[in-house]
Amino acid sequence: MSDRLYMVQLRLNPVALMQFTQDQRVNRSADEDLGYSIHAWLVALFGPLAPKPFRLLDSGTAWRKDQSLQWLGYSAHDGATLREQAETFALPLALAVCDAAGLMAAKPMPATWTVGRRLGFEVLTCPVSRRETEKDVFLRRIEQPATEDEPVERATVYGEWLARQVEGAARLESVQLAGFRLVRLLRRSQRTATQERRFGRPVVLPQALLRGVMTVQNEETFATLLARGIGRHRAFGYGMLLLRPPT
Repeated sequence: MSDRLYMVQLRLNPVALMQFTQDQRVNRSADEDLGYSIHAWLVALFGPLAPKPFRLLDSGTAWRKDQSLQWLGYSAHDGATLREQAETFALPLALAVCDAAGLMAAKPMPATWTVGRRLGFEVLTCPVSRRETEKDVFLRRIEQPATEDEPVERATVYGEWLARQVEGAARLESVQLAGFRLVRLLRRSQRTATQERRFGRPVVLPQALLRGVMTVQNEETFATLLARGIGRHRAFGYGMLLLRPPT
């Protein structure tokens, strides 16, 4: 392990992924974004080295058995280390989901981020806050007493939420809500004194695709943000900050 961050890309066989999740007794009907399925697969494939955050591209579209799924992830480990871990310790059903040789194409991310640098970005988020329960930050806002006559816009609330998430690391120059839907997610409840197993619990939460431009404000804090991801449910396919040239 080093201080570098690597971007990993793999093509997943959807049929093999479903065979793996069925073997793990993960119910896809309560896992619309495949977040828990991919999370379980990553743990089985890489153990403690499992990349996080990650992103399953086009997770909202219907998958086809003859078309691979595109997966991206950030890892503190290079491709050779991840491949050796997978080929040595993973279960056969987990290893069959992808071609481990693809790990050798892992890309090292820049070692430094210059303060003032403008970066285009895209991030798939789950914009929720947690008090007693998790709830859409937009719904929490509209429940508050109105202080102005203009209606509250979902895109505005999510933009303000994102600005708070990146505060200290970057300043948002622009942000747009490029996609939104409510998603039925599968999560595990915590073990209790009387339960050995954790049972799946479906929850419905917002999924927001945000795009825009940001400016780096602190080199180390930005690097930490990139490696950590944004918001909640980062271990389930949310919060991976993808960078692009600013427009």
